Amino acid sequence: MQTLFSPPLRRFVAGLARRLGTTLSTTLPTCLMMGLCAAPAHADYPDKAIQFVSPYAAGGANDYLTRLMAQHMAVALKGNIVVENRAGANGIVGAGYVAKSAPDGYVVLMGNSATHGTNPTLYKNLSYDPDKDFAPVGMVGSVPIVLAVNAQLGVDSVAALIAYGKSHPGKLSFGSSGVGGTGHLAGEAFKAATGLDMVHVPYKGDAPAAADAMGGQVQMAFVGVASAAPLVASGRIKILAVASAQRAASLPDVPTMTEVGYKDIVFAQWYALFTRAGTPQPVIDKLNAATRTVLEQPDVRKSMATQGAEPTYMTPAQLDQFYKAEIRRFAEIIHKLAIKAE
Repeated sequence: MQTLFSPPLRRFVAGLARRLGTTLSTTLPTCLMMGLCAAPAHADYPDKAIQFVSPYAAGGANDYLTRLMAQHMAVALKGNIVVENRAGANGIVGAGYVAKSAPDGYVVLMGNSATHGTNPTLYKNLSYDPDKDFAPVGMVGSVPIVLAVNAQLGVDSVAALIAYGKSHPGKLSFGSSGVGGTGHLAGEAFKAATGLDMVHVPYKGDAPAAADAMGGQVQMAFVGVASAAPLVASGRIKILAVASAQRAASLPDVPTMTEVGYKDIVFAQWYALFTRAGTPQPVIDKLNAATRTVLEQPDVRKSMATQGAEPTYMTPAQLDQFYKAEIRRFAEIIHKLAIKAE
């Protein structure tokens, strides 16, 4: 191994070794033994700004949670975190960007149930490999999917919506955050269960899908509660059901799909942090510890609850097992419903 010392320093170390009665090499092991090596690059992490990437448009649940975590994790890490939205192709654009970043923990993806759940089954030529290109950091939380409809439809329940659809064949369209997202799966499951003739319209995120449902460009949307709930006050959109096992805390008066007769329509968007594969484990551990610290803060939990999000902490190992199980689960649903990338 090539020496790291200058000749005078090598002579000094060798002389010291002889006085100590020890045979020391003047290569890297000696450097480590004498405490003369520089500290590992990750010891001072972060020593520059960290980039958090939201692979969806601003205004949706992914964007909201990305910014919330960035704000508070910057304090926990005693560093700076900047947020960038790289929307497109159901999260593929943003995920692909992070997959090509340096393995140093300075570019972090707010991945979700699409980027690390449905996409691997839907797209045969992904620009990233969820297993080979990413290192799990930690889970953040989950947001239930809701069925939101344009108020001008004049329906106040799921039963009324079905009756309207049956009497107006070919007139219904539904928006979602993109092909293969949990909103899309929920919509297709609803279509299959009810026999309604509905057309799917994919968007670059929940926020634009919910906005178009409110504006009437589509008649309904299956989106995260965080994107739909704030729009209800306008009086131009209504939430008819929540696709979760229990009612959402932020919508206590809205029934679940199970309550209205569709027990198999249970879908939620989950969100988790990932960084580039090959990132040093100490860096990942620091990010995970910061994630846990933030999720335990009462103000953060309260803020997430107002958006219908449930904080959920996981270690990197637990997240690794979780998302791989989700890929398998979603693969079964996608094949059963014959969903294909459009």
